[in-house]
Amino acid sequence: MLRSFDLVLIGVMTAAAVVTYSIKHRADEKLSEVRRLESEIKLEKDTIDLLKADWALLTQPNRLHRLINVYNTELALAPTETTQLAMPKELPMPKARLPQPETTIEDIIAGKNSEVAAALKGVAAAKAKPAPKIPVPLRRGPVEVISTGSVKR
Repeated sequence: MLRSFDLVLIGVMTAAAVVTYSIKHRADEKLSEVRRLESEIKLEKDTIDLLKADWALLTQPNRLHRLINVYNTELALAPTETTQLAMPKELPMPKARLPQPETTIEDIIAGKNSEVAAALKGVAAAKAKPAPKIPVPLRRGPVEVISTGSVKR
């Protein structure tokens, strides 16, 4: 009897060891996955910081002013006038409050409205015209070297 009881206990002990090992193995896999995710998160945070620094460098006012001076003839930029800024009450009404059109889609498809038919003919005539040539930018002169002033020579 004692021998069979010892065999049962050995079996229970072996089963407990297998279960313990499998739990430990799954915990190690989860830990390695957590570390991998943490390293990916750190990489993304570093990338975000790098992009923020790059954006700060690209949007420096003195750099933008030099670029405006270099490309002023091509861009034809002008300062924003105070009259160009609008208050919220000056904006157009939302789409939900717009009046509904009198012409329905069914009327347009059927061609019942003469104005719509004339507009469709105009669209067809515009499509029949040849496309205008795409302008090619002119070649610029020598490129101006922009110094940052961070290195003394």
